[in-house]
Amino acid sequence: MNLMPHNHQMFAVAGIYSGREDNIFWRRSDRTIEAAGAASLGVGDVTMLDDTTIHSVTNPIAKMTCAIHVYGGDFFNPGSPRSEWDHESLAELPWNIEKVKALFRDAEARFVSSGKSLHI
Repeated sequence: MNLMPHNHQMFAVAGIYSGREDNIFWRRSDRTIEAAGAASLGVGDVTMLDDTTIHSVTNPIAKMTCAIHVYGGDFFNPGSPRSEWDHESLAELPWNIEKVKALFRDAEARFVSSGKSLHI
């Protein structure tokens, strides 16, 4: 599963308890965003994002990643509008929660149909 670059408009803390995730951290440039760093997280790792962080997330292995996320506000209705960036063009777009929910549903369906089991 790959999540496009996006922001949260609030702080967030994520702790991995199964699997892996790779984060690319982005910063705004003149017209778009540019990569500014990365972190590969595994079991027991925690990442903290401030309210200005833009990141994208990839699961690099064929095992479901499981994590606990804590957000410093209402994830579905933040005080400031959220953004996402197109994977290819890096054009900024309004955050679309229905698109994100569909990405998670599709990824879970692919995982279930693969016959793999979740080993925590």
